[in-house]
Amino acid sequence: MSKQIDWNKPLSDEERVWAEQFPGLHAGLLEANAQAFPPEPESTLEGEEIEEVPYEKWSAAELAEEAKRRNSEDGKSLPTTGKKADLISALEKDDETSA
Repeated sequence: MSKQIDWNKPLSDEERVWAEQFPGLHAGLLEANAQAFPPEPESTLEGEEIEEVPYEKWSAAELAEEAKRRNSEDGKSLPTTGKKADLISALEKDDETSA
């Protein structure tokens, strides 16, 4: 079965699903199309707030990664090791001073 796909425009979900069935034929075309027409990030509705997960629900590794990211991107010197409570405290304090 053959299907005509215009690879020079964003693909519909139906076209993408169909083409993905034949990776030997379409893998390169799918990749090129995805690079030319990247998916738009999901946006929130106007006035809708993004729900943030409290630091207490983060793992110690996630807290350390966030501290490392802020240190790298923002030139901060937050602790990246230690007790979970200490990491949470440092991130919360940084949030307050950055707001």
